[in-house]
Amino acid sequence: MRESTNASHLQRTQNRPMPEQLTDAIAAELAQAIRKLGGDPAGVNLADPWQVNRVLEFLGADIYLLATIGSWKDTMNDEETLAELKEWNERGPDAIKGTSFVG
Repeated sequence: MRESTNASHLQRTQNRPMPEQLTDAIAAELAQAIRKLGGDPAGVNLADPWQVNRVLEFLGADIYLLATIGSWKDTMNDEETLAELKEWNERGPDAIKGTSFVG
């Protein structure tokens, strides 16, 4: 019985990306977002949420993207952050223009 439990755990953990793979994937999505906003990710420490947020704010990023980066390593784990960044990059920076958050 114990052996099957260990095998099940091993299978689940093998299917999950390693932390460095997640970090690399997040960095790639962040670089893509910076480029979509007209910036150059060269020289930006893509592992530093504070620095990335400053660059994105300067480039005029929407509140959704800024909130995602601001929550990374705080209230959102790497998997959640990566999913949100991929969604943002798929939608593009113009997706929420004209949307009102005020009722």
